[in-house]
Amino acid sequence: MTLIHAYKDRGLTREITIQDAVGNTIIPGGLDEIRAIIGREGEAAKLTVASNAPTANGSTFTKAAANILRLDASDLVLIDAGIYTLYIDFFDESDSEEWKNVERQVFSLEET
Repeated sequence: MTLIHAYKDRGLTREITIQDAVGNTIIPGGLDEIRAIIGREGEAAKLTVASNAPTANGSTFTKAAANILRLDASDLVLIDAGIYTLYIDFFDESDSEEWKNVERQVFSLEET
């Protein structure tokens, strides 16, 4: 697990590598999807960013050999400052068609 530190009034861009159980890098295919969810266990998600469409405020998750998660400041300003979990999920269209959590990171959001 790593710590991602962000500020409510600034955007954030991160490269996200998805790996299988033995450490091989997975490159999402055309029908596969990836998503990032910022939230806390047992609570509603604060922000969900998926590769199939940007959020209303412009946050994106671009899938490729280097998956790029871009969180727009206008999305982050809507979340209360605090410590959250950043869940990275992968939808492998060819493997039982279900979402799988592939990574969890600590997400710290500060005012400014």
